[in-house]
Order: sequence, then C-alpha cells, then structure tokens
Amino acid sequence: MGLNLDFEAGVVIVAGGSGGLGEAIARAFAKAGLPVAITYHSSETRAAAIKAEIEADGGRCDCHRVDLADAAQVNALFTEVTSRHGRIADVIYAAGPHFEFNFIGKIPDEQWHHVVNADLNGAFHLIQAAVRAFRAQGDGGNLVAVITSAVERVPVADIMSAAPKAAIQMLMRGVAKESGRFGIRANCVGPGWINAGLGKKGLEEKLDEQSREAIRTKTIPLQRFGEADDISNAVLFLCSRQASFITGQSLAVDGGLQL
Repeated sequence: MGLNLDFEAGVVIVAGGSGGLGEAIARAFAKAGLPVAITYHSSETRAAAIKAEIEADGGRCDCHRVDLADAAQVNALFTEVTSRHGRIADVIYAAGPHFEFNFIGKIPDEQWHHVVNADLNGAFHLIQAAVRAFRAQGDGGNLVAVITSAVERVPVADIMSAAPKAAIQMLMRGVAKESGRFGIRANCVGPGWINAGLGKKGLEEKLDEQSREAIRTKTIPLQRFGEADDISNAVLFLCSRQASFITGQSLAVDGGLQL
C-alpha cells in the first residue's frame, strides 16, 4: 500500500532556499502544491532563477533577501509573508554559512564568531519568529531544521558545523516541549555526506578521489553519498499530516554514518 503525503494549507518559508538543500526542499513543497517563500543572503541571481523555474512548473514562489542574523529583518519577513499569503504552514531552516574545515585549536576567533552568529543566532531568530507566528495563528504549524548527522558522531576538523547545529537541535527540542500544547511541532533532519550544497563543495574541493572513496566505502554502510532529494523527502514527511504525532525528534539521513 502506497503512502501519499498530505499537508495543512499555508505557505512554506524556506530559509536558505537558494542553497543546494534549501532549493530541493522548496521545489519539493512547490511540487506538492504549497506556495513557498525562499530566503537568500547574497545569492540573488540564483534565488531569482529558482523562483522562475518553480513558477514555470506551475508552482508559486516568492524571494526575500534576509540576513537571518538580524532579528528585525527576520521579523519583517514574517510580516510580509503573512500579509501576502495568510497562514504559514511550515518554516524550514536550511541555511548556514560557508567556512573552512579546521581543528578546534586552529580556528580563528573571528571566524568562530561569524559562524555562530550566522548559523546559531540566525536559526534562533527564525525559530523565535516562527513560534510567535504560529501562536498568533492559533492553529499550530511545523518547524524543521536541517542540521547535521555529526551532532551524534563528533567530526574531526568540522566542529564549526557540528557545534552550532547541536545547539539548534536543542532549540528545536525546546520548542517541541514548550509549544506542543499549541499544536506546534519541531523536528530536525540530519544530513550526512550529501552530494549537494556545502556537502558537495566539501567533497569536491577539500577531498581527493581516494579520500572520497574511503569515506563512501568505509564509513557509510549504504556505500553511497546522499542526494538533495533524500533530504527534501525527509523534510516533507516531517511536515505532513502523516507525521502529526512526531515532534522533538532528529532524523539522520546519512546512509548509516552515525552507526
């Protein structure tokens, strides 16, 4: 018996919708029939292209330039999206800054503060604004944060990804516990090595072929890298009515990397 997902009506905000994973998530929601509002920080051309392609396929998409580290800009985003679309159904955090892999003892102070401000504080502003919007609506809503499977398996030289995402995971669990009584659900999706977005950039630019093969064959039980659709499918499920009794959870989509 097949499983067809269905969703509550409303717009879906995808923060980081111009990135590889965010784009896939936005396209998937649009294909499912929901209007999407994607945010970008600097990739205006890419965001405009995604909007045009979604609309050419019959979907609905808005683009918003937002610095998530600026709470005022995030709040303005929610005001604008609500004014234009009405109910917000889902809010997805799929953003995060680019950074260089480095050992903890060698991370420049300014880079650490930049990553924490952009990723953790940016996620906090989005999550806080989403909770307020859902409360104001009075009929719940879904939050999903795209984090990393490394929150359960300490990485080497990649703590600037894992540490902020671990804090974001705790924020989401806090929302689930505090706001469940208002019909608000909050979950996380933890990608492993994904052949899209920053993961693809890391695989291609930071690792040679021998290193990539070693990761694929020796650390991933399924012995393949994930694709963007693997992540978007997980996010859609967690936002669907079929997942209505799931909250405060983190779903690793990593081919078994955490094992």
